[in-house]
Amino acid sequence: MIEEIAEGFFRITLPMPFRLDHIRSFALVSGKQVTLVDTDLDIPEGFSTLEGALQQIGRSPADIGQIFLTHYHADHCGLAGRLKEMSGARIYLSRADSEAIDNQNRTEALFQHLRAFCREQDFPENLIASLEELHTYFTGVTFPFEVDEYLDPYSWHTSGQRTFQVIPVPGHTRGQVCFYFPREALLLSGDHVLPEITPNLSIDLFHPEWHPLESFLESLQRVKYLPANRTFPSHGDIIPNLQTRIQEMEAHHEERKQLILRAVRQGSDTGREISLKIFGADLPEFDQYLALHETCVHLLELKSEGLIQEIHSGVIKRYLP
Repeated sequence: MIEEIAEGFFRITLPMPFRLDHIRSFALVSGKQVTLVDTDLDIPEGFSTLEGALQQIGRSPADIGQIFLTHYHADHCGLAGRLKEMSGARIYLSRADSEAIDNQNRTEALFQHLRAFCREQDFPENLIASLEELHTYFTGVTFPFEVDEYLDPYSWHTSGQRTFQVIPVPGHTRGQVCFYFPREALLLSGDHVLPEITPNLSIDLFHPEWHPLESFLESLQRVKYLPANRTFPSHGDIIPNLQTRIQEMEAHHEERKQLILRAVRQGSDTGREISLKIFGADLPEFDQYLALHETCVHLLELKSEGLIQEIHSGVIKRYLP
């Protein structure tokens, strides 16, 4: 599906084979050239849907001259390399997320970090094996590519006569960005601000010293007061009131922080045990892993604030009031 959200500015809905069953890509058209913001997984139905959408406006993948990526996750960049191979398009991504792609491709090192993190948090061994299989899947649906230009914070870029600014919003990833279009008072918020859910926050396995939650909350402030009349996320519908939605997300994380602190004070002392208490045990395997990360980013902040202690019991980290 393709719809025009401003003159020569289109939102394209692309399919994904998950519970979160779609991603929004955006096409800016100037003359014959197309600038694309985010792609899909490198899957046949994703490419054919994108191709069909562009055909509806008299364009094709061969007309794509620039591809701007909000972040490195496969559902946002998986098709970028294939499109670049077809069209010669230049690919733009932040420096931090370009590094993250390189780290994702260091499979053995990644698996070592993954196993160490999971074992520290008392995550079951049988689920660790399934996570490695899932990583192999995501690698398979990401067509390899080289980044042509890094997206510097607050840099300006053009597509035809249209200009837009890169807003750095680390949190969901270390290098995620949003794109702000002042003429249209429009924000492409990527996975930073979503209408119904909050983006997953995860420990960076290669940079465990990084604080995702702290960065995320700071990044919310960075976009909260932008004069954006419309905010278009990568998943879900338009966000009509950016400030209101951000306030809801801030309240959500404060509530979750208090729930996790209470769980520790009531005797739950491992990341796995706390995550089960907060999120439940009936989640799919990958969602259990995401829940563990969400728990750990809050534990990291609670420790930093001096509200809990972290000790080691063998390889397992334990958390105490």
